[in-house]
Amino acid sequence: MTDKKQEPLSKEEIERIAQQEASASIFGANSPNKDRDEKDYREAMQQNAPYLTLGIQMAFTVALGAGIGWWLTDRTGNSLWLGLCAGLGAVMGLGYFILVVLRMEKMKKK
Repeated sequence: MTDKKQEPLSKEEIERIAQQEASASIFGANSPNKDRDEKDYREAMQQNAPYLTLGIQMAFTVALGAGIGWWLTDRTGNSLWLGLCAGLGAVMGLGYFILVVLRMEKMKKK
């Protein structure tokens, strides 16, 4: 039995191995259908991209309404404004969400 000392890996080799492992876990590099899997993933992301931004827009609308309500509450001293504006922001955000989804579904049918 020989006792060989293994030399440490260089920084470049470590980065290359880490990049290979990361891409393998995302796209299934060990899969025989790697190219098809990657293409399917990209196609699914392109189809769903408009829907992915809607949640962020809705949250921003609610937060904006709550921020305006907080500012009005601070200025007037009446705590009614915070709840009223946050509720109005939620209704507006949900209304916009439904409008955009209906518009996208209508375009999809054409």
